[in-house]
Amino acid sequence: MTQPDMLPRAVETVLTDYLERLDAERVPSLHGLYLVGSVALDDFRAGASDIDFVAVMDSEPSSGLRERLAQVHAGLTEAGGPHLDGPYLTVEVLRRVPTDYASVPFSLEGRFRDGEVCREVNPAVWRCLARHGRTVLGPPPSKLGIADDGEVLRAYQVGNLRTYWSRWIEQAETALAAKAPGDDASATALAWGVLGVARIICALETDRVVSKSGGGRHALAEHPGRWHPVIREALAAHEGAMERVPVETVREGLAYMRAAIATATGQTAACNDRT
Repeated sequence: MTQPDMLPRAVETVLTDYLERLDAERVPSLHGLYLVGSVALDDFRAGASDIDFVAVMDSEPSSGLRERLAQVHAGLTEAGGPHLDGPYLTVEVLRRVPTDYASVPFSLEGRFRDGEVCREVNPAVWRCLARHGRTVLGPPPSKLGIADDGEVLRAYQVGNLRTYWSRWIEQAETALAAKAPGDDASATALAWGVLGVARIICALETDRVVSKSGGGRHALAEHPGRWHPVIREALAAHEGAMERVPVETVREGLAYMRAAIATATGQTAACNDRT
């Protein structure tokens, strides 16, 4: 196993266990194993973050091999620790621009999935792997010929804001409407929403791949001061400083998300208007 520089101890422990289980289940050697997500972007938080990976195989796994991979991931989940989540792909898949999610074997929330659509087959993961992927096994990402298409990525990110995140805001607003005066709400949800949108906005504005924390820092630097208090609250929640926040804080977070999405999708210039 290649030793990526300065991996968190929890990540090293899970990776070592994973590779030992692959060997025990007689899984053929992977062509490559790469870390993406929070580990690759230096935003991994022990006890809160998952370990996101992309595993590259020489050929599509047979049904028998998929069963053995399922045993590997079941054993990891039973052992505890951060979930090890990601897709199993061939290098040929990485060399095609992903224009839609695909059905490939993958692990999500610690459970191996087969015959389901994997949302990690997307241009954002390809970009993160190409620019920031950390090599555990195999050649560096630069040698894989990853199809990193900026225009496709931008369209995907705008579509993600218009669909997933707009629906998320609506669902959150419905949940908050049922809250009584003085109630509180989940700080984790505040961080997930505000920083999840902020990182996409940062990518659209700078062409960079950033973590949730990086997206929050970008928002503090570039977005109007009106939003800074709720962005700081979201960053603090992301760091685990609190578990609950006032309902009004979440409402302000949703207002920021709506303004940022409207700006990014060309509906208004409200979020970045500094006048």
